[in-house]
Amino acid sequence: MADSLFFAAGVACVASAVIHSVLGEAWLIGPLVRSRSGPMGRPTSRQIARLAWHWTSLLWLMVAGILASAGLGHPVDTWLLACIGGAHLVLGLFDAVVTRGRHLGWPLLVLIGGLTLLALLQTR
Repeated sequence: MADSLFFAAGVACVASAVIHSVLGEAWLIGPLVRSRSGPMGRPTSRQIARLAWHWTSLLWLMVAGILASAGLGHPVDTWLLACIGGAHLVLGLFDAVVTRGRHLGWPLLVLIGGLTLLALLQTR
């Protein structure tokens, strides 16, 4: 059962990465970069903003790989899985509170964290 939970958390990470890149580019980063106001008036600032945004999505894909590896039974340090689960759960709940539930990312963050921590509990 833990293997399936790790895989499900990995799938949620992939979904988060895709949604983050596609919708973030359309709704936030694209308009921000096109505005060219404030710091976005500098080409380097525009490039860094876009790079940093999509780098986050790439990191989610890396986390998905770690979770899939755990789901396949490969050795992954428990502390790393606990950090992945704990960080996603806590930050997802924080996001829900701060945005009053309006940010569409918080449910996926909570899901990733919850599934990962539940899978860890089942491996004991």
